[in-house]
Amino acid sequence: MIIDIHSHIMDKSLMDRMGAPYLDSLVDVNSLLEVQNAAGVDLNIISGPRIMEASLKSDMAPIDVVKTYNDFMADLVSRHPKNFQGLGLIDPRGGDEMFREMERGVKELGLRGFLVTSIIENEFIDGIKDFAFFEMCHELDTVVFVHNREDCVGSEYMQENRLIELIGRPNEMTVLAARLVFSGLMERLPDLKIVLGRLGGAITMYAGRIQQSWSMSGAAAGTESNPDLISKGQVEWGDKRPWGTDNLSGSFLDSLRRMHLDCQTFYPATIAYGVEIMGEDQLLLGTDYPPVPRNPASSIQDVKETGLSKVAQRKLLGDNAIRLFKLNEEALQHIVLDQV
Repeated sequence: MIIDIHSHIMDKSLMDRMGAPYLDSLVDVNSLLEVQNAAGVDLNIISGPRIMEASLKSDMAPIDVVKTYNDFMADLVSRHPKNFQGLGLIDPRGGDEMFREMERGVKELGLRGFLVTSIIENEFIDGIKDFAFFEMCHELDTVVFVHNREDCVGSEYMQENRLIELIGRPNEMTVLAARLVFSGLMERLPDLKIVLGRLGGAITMYAGRIQQSWSMSGAAAGTESNPDLISKGQVEWGDKRPWGTDNLSGSFLDSLRRMHLDCQTFYPATIAYGVEIMGEDQLLLGTDYPPVPRNPASSIQDVKETGLSKVAQRKLLGDNAIRLFKLNEEALQHIVLDQV
């Protein structure tokens, strides 16, 4: 079974109401169905990017935007249960009314999780003010899908050659992944279901470097690292370079490997290396279609050309999504299961 966990549809009437721009392809449900069916995608996990960003420039209250889109998504899934399951929208820092909407979304509307962006109001979503949101997701046993923003850190240097899209947004996701790990979030909420888009940026490429530096973070100059003392914060760098607060009791890689990544990279070798670092249970197929106008069949082929075992391919293409998004028999009853 092939499941694309990263595809998008916007609510046209909501976007018009906010006076926000959108691509025609992002409000064309029939076109998405046609393309995904032709590509061999059995089920799409649909979400709505850029909508919460657009709401900041509109007169609509954020809670009204969220409720409107979540109702739209529930209706879309009810009309296309064979093809779609949905993620809702939420403002992670919106307080109790947003948390009540999360409960409604999961328990009444049947949403499979919520899309959020890596940065909100110029702050990464990794701080104390975000913990209540992650704790609610943990309690609801629902997925947090972290998507990029329209902008990115350092965008002033990336105005040409689509560098914001090609480098800036993945780089921002890389920074978020590291910050989330060092915040201790994945240790405090070990069963949190968090998915980072775009393979988490380059975090798998930097994971060994970060792990090595973390393991030496308390080493005195000219001496061997002592993991026991390092973990207790009793050894310092000889040149007094501060590492910062260490919120981890396990290693950097231990926490990183609790996260999930989609494999929207368009390069088989990068996907294969992601599996080497994260494990075959942590990656999921994602196409970012239709904003990225690449045939989803090519993304499926990317997974098949990784050199991974057939079992691992099945996990990336669908089995991991079934587990993570709790796609039970009722959700899958209309779908014919295919072999990879």
